Amino acid sequence: MNVAIAENNSLTRYSLITFGSKTCPFCKALHDFFDSNYKDKYYFFWIEDRRWFNLLFNLSMIEIRYGLSEEFAGKVPHTMVLVNGSPVAVVIGEVADTEFWDRLISSNVTDVVVVYLGETRSGIEIPVSSLTSFLSELESALTQPDQPQQSINLAGLTLIIIGVALLIFYLIYLVKRRAS
Repeated sequence: MNVAIAENNSLTRYSLITFGSKTCPFCKALHDFFDSNYKDKYYFFWIEDRRWFNLLFNLSMIEIRYGLSEEFAGKVPHTMVLVNGSPVAVVIGEVADTEFWDRLISSNVTDVVVVYLGETRSGIEIPVSSLTSFLSELESALTQPDQPQQSINLAGLTLIIIGVALLIFYLIYLVKRRAS
C-alpha cells in the first residue's frame, strides 16, 4: 500500500533529503557532491539544529524497529531518497557515485523503503506505511522557514560570569576595607 503524496507537497520538490553534521567531513563531502550534481534536487538538514536532530532521531527509531542495528541508525550522513515525493531508499554514509544515486532516483515506488549502508543493500526494508508520521514531520520541516536558533555564546557568557564574580569580590573588599 503506497502512501499518497499530494502533488503540491514539499516532498515532491526534492529527490534527496540528507541529515548531516557540519563537523562531519563525509557530510560536507556529500553536500558538495549533491551541490555539484543534484542542484535543486537535494535538501540538507544540519543536525546541529535540535529540530533536525530530533527528526533524524525519529527516523532512526523506525529503522531500529525494522531491524537496523543501532550502530548504523542515526549515523550521518543519512539520506532519504524520494521518487515523486514517495520514499524508496535510505542511504547511510557518503556515496559519491552519480550512477548509484541516479539509479535510486529513477527506481519504481514500492511498498517498502530499502536501507543501504553505503552502496550495499543492507537487507532491511521498512514498510512505507510505517513512515507516515515521519513523512508528515519531514513535510512540515521543509515548509517551515529556517528560523535562526538562538545559541548561547559560551565565551561571552563565561566573561560575563567572571566579570560579575570580580565585581562581587571587589565590593566585598571595599566593604571590609571600610569596616576596618
